[in-house]
Amino acid sequence: MSQRRGKQRSRGIALVLVMWVLSLLTVMALALTQIQRTEGALTANQIDSARFRSEASAVMNLVMLNLLSTPSSTFEEAVVWVPDGQPRPFQFDGEEFRVTLTNEASKLNLNAITREQLVALIEAAQIDEQVAEGQDALLPEQIADAILDWRDENNLSMLNGAEDADYASAGLPYGSRDGPFSSVEELRQVLGMSASLSDRLTPHLTVEDVGRQTVEAFASAPVLVALNGYLLDEALRIVDERSQGLFADDPTPQLAPLDRGGPTYHLRITKPKAGASGPTMEALIRVEPGGSSAFQLVWQRFGASSHTAEPAFTTLGADG
Repeated sequence: MSQRRGKQRSRGIALVLVMWVLSLLTVMALALTQIQRTEGALTANQIDSARFRSEASAVMNLVMLNLLSTPSSTFEEAVVWVPDGQPRPFQFDGEEFRVTLTNEASKLNLNAITREQLVALIEAAQIDEQVAEGQDALLPEQIADAILDWRDENNLSMLNGAEDADYASAGLPYGSRDGPFSSVEELRQVLGMSASLSDRLTPHLTVEDVGRQTVEAFASAPVLVALNGYLLDEALRIVDERSQGLFADDPTPQLAPLDRGGPTYHLRITKPKAGASGPTMEALIRVEPGGSSAFQLVWQRFGASSHTAEPAFTTLGADG
């Protein structure tokens, strides 16, 4: 009797051990499957990233070739890249892209812009801006003064501005720069500046040395508002009429030169993805005809597109 019980106990222990082994093998199999899936996804992401970098480089070279050549005087004859900051669809190798080309000299210099121009630009940018619940929107005058306090060299706060003590009171680990902006993206650090407002302002601002006067030939509607005191709707209409009349003076299909500003351009290339943020490439390019190279890449960066992918303002009735 005791021998039979001993055998049954041994069989029970063996069954438990078998079940433990099977459970362990199942866990290991699941872990290996998850590792394979993760590695597969990482590999696919790396392949997609490398493919986009190659595609973006090719599109950039095509845009630069267009700028360096004499385009046709009609849109039907060939694509003419106009540096007016409007996003336009572009097909390359069977893929869809959104390309935005901007004449850097047609932007407002962030290190030279006046208070009145800042206020006008901010007022235009705040139209339809969504403010987070419970967050008070600052007045354009407050944001403008904070920007001016950031770039001036003294520690004296303007009437509605912000200096080091204000940043400390807000719990920020830094104070105002007290010097020129090194990049337009530095706006994000200014006290009171929301991410959405910064993203709506940056397409119309520059810190590049492109001359004292803003070239209005390809300036965006908000820049025209800040420069000339137009209402936003009026500026949008001016930009739309300007775009439609680019070739009105020469209706013939013969080749004709076209002044497209320059020599410095901001280029943004985005590859849209359904239901997800697509990859994007931004570059600052200086075109140098007759130089050692056709154009100079001042800087270039890659990343995922966000709400900054499109300019905050579009022309009335503009294509693309």
